[in-house]
Amino acid sequence: MLVWEMQQSVVVTLKVFATLRKKYGFREIEVRCDGTLRGLVEEAAKAVGNPELVYEVFDKDGKPRDDRIIMINGRNLKDLKGRVELKTGDVVAVFPPIAGG
Repeated sequence: MLVWEMQQSVVVTLKVFATLRKKYGFREIEVRCDGTLRGLVEEAAKAVGNPELVYEVFDKDGKPRDDRIIMINGRNLKDLKGRVELKTGDVVAVFPPIAGG
């Protein structure tokens, strides 16, 4: 597991699945961030040296992408009401769209 630390407030694990693993070169990374989903993804992008990771999770308006499944501690972000505040030990998982047939 990669570990990336910044002088921020919480330590959260980001897991990526399917094509995202191959594209960004990690399965999970633990980063120190400001407790926001955006902060987590931005710090993870810095850690892996690829700013494009941010656009895998957020659209051009800065909102979580509708075509991704984003889970926080096993709960779908779409089901969580209000602002999400991450805490130390939380796990965020990002699944890209998957097609098959």
